[in-house]
Amino acid sequence: MKINVRVLCILTTAGLTLGVSVPAAATGSLGGYNVKLDETSVSGISSGAYMAVQVGVAHSSIVKGVGAVAGGPYYCAQNSVNTAYRSCMTGYPAYPTAAPLVSIAANWASSGAIDATSNLATQKVWLFNGYNDGVVKKGVSDALFDFHAAFNNVANVFYKDNLRAAHSQVTDGYGQACDATGGNFMNNCGYDAAGQILQHIYGKLNPRNTGALSGAIQEFSQSEFHSGDTWSIGMSHYGFAYVPASCAAQQPCRVHVAFHGCKQYATAIGSDYYANAGYNQWADSNNLIVLYPQTVATTMTPLNPNGCWDWWGYTNGDYAKKSGKQISVVRAMLDRLASAYTGWSSAPGGVFGAPAGVSASDSTANRVAVHWQGVAGAVSYNVYRADCASCAFVRKNAAPVKGNSYADAGLSASTSYRYTVRAVNAASVESADSAIATRATTASPPACDPYFRSNYDHWYEDRAYTDFWNINIRAYGSNVWLGYTGPSSMTVETFLRKTGPGYYRKGTCG
Repeated sequence: MKINVRVLCILTTAGLTLGVSVPAAATGSLGGYNVKLDETSVSGISSGAYMAVQVGVAHSSIVKGVGAVAGGPYYCAQNSVNTAYRSCMTGYPAYPTAAPLVSIAANWASSGAIDATSNLATQKVWLFNGYNDGVVKKGVSDALFDFHAAFNNVANVFYKDNLRAAHSQVTDGYGQACDATGGNFMNNCGYDAAGQILQHIYGKLNPRNTGALSGAIQEFSQSEFHSGDTWSIGMSHYGFAYVPASCAAQQPCRVHVAFHGCKQYATAIGSDYYANAGYNQWADSNNLIVLYPQTVATTMTPLNPNGCWDWWGYTNGDYAKKSGKQISVVRAMLDRLASAYTGWSSAPGGVFGAPAGVSASDSTANRVAVHWQGVAGAVSYNVYRADCASCAFVRKNAAPVKGNSYADAGLSASTSYRYTVRAVNAASVESADSAIATRATTASPPACDPYFRSNYDHWYEDRAYTDFWNINIRAYGSNVWLGYTGPSSMTVETFLRKTGPGYYRKGTCG
């Protein structure tokens, strides 16, 4: 019988390896700006994706949209570190299912522990899972899609799943190779995930600023937002925020909260995440403050050696509710940022007419992302699609589209589609057609079943075996040597891909 000691070891051995990080002194307090709180958006990578989903569900009344890179469904771990580490990452012994989590969210909303789930019906959700992600596998992100589909119009949910990315914050120009796993988990895939997230949530934005930024990254004390030591809830004494000059001058602004992943807190990787994740360039040209809360690695109580956000209950059992310790701190930060709000409206100005700036900016093998600028007097939008150059445009949305983006799905691979959008006013009158946007779907990505785990985990989850002398660990099928048994097997990690029943090879998918 295999004894599951890995979960214990990841909380002890790994913690002793990493040690306890000592934060730098904070330089000031988080300021108050002319921020409209219910225009807030959140995103994150890995544990940060789980945290973004938690905040997006718990405080859905103020969260306009959510971006989740390599994350899973709300309350996936259900207060269990073992479930978090197995089912909610590699799907061992089975992937999570959305149905029980949907019921839990509905019950908590009824009791007031989280905001009403009816708010989720119009929330814009952007999901990502690279096909070389062997840390949080696609089946886990599929369950996140199913969770949101239970509450939301699926036309509000775009799911990007056709990049060769490994487990990482995907960027357009910064970091290591796209299919690399480890390091600072910042991968250059030539893909602007931050921009795609923000435009799916807010609609067509001004182009990102690729030159010198107008504002500055500010370090602030997180301790102001918690009555005790922030280390006691797994958070650093300090956090960061990018504040464009326009927001510093008290112009109307919005906030995007970006949650780093495990091992990405600033004491571990410096400014890599908060300076290079890709959000600041978009924020600078679009009156958007980016808040970068920070965790810290702790090896005592709470036990959080990798500096992850709490998505399994290391602070307490309320971690996914509004009363959750980390969620409460983040909400207090948002309230501070919005403390100088002057009452401005986010409704677009001008006159009612055809939407401008329509763009089909992204695609997968079966999806296309469409977004546009908001129209004065519009209460909803209709999206029309033509399936060939000579085909007529046909309305595709069954229900009115709220917001300035649309995720078209059920498409054929390697096929070109054309889109036009019409605004609809309160009298149900449609505008004229927008300009036409064209986008081709991609080829289907290669079939890939990746696993990036410790050699012990490969053995425990039946991808590897030990030899007769119980000294060497080898992959099933290929028999390739992975390493030795013993304590090192819990810290040495190997990337395997499954190529057939019971057959595993080293290396990533092409």
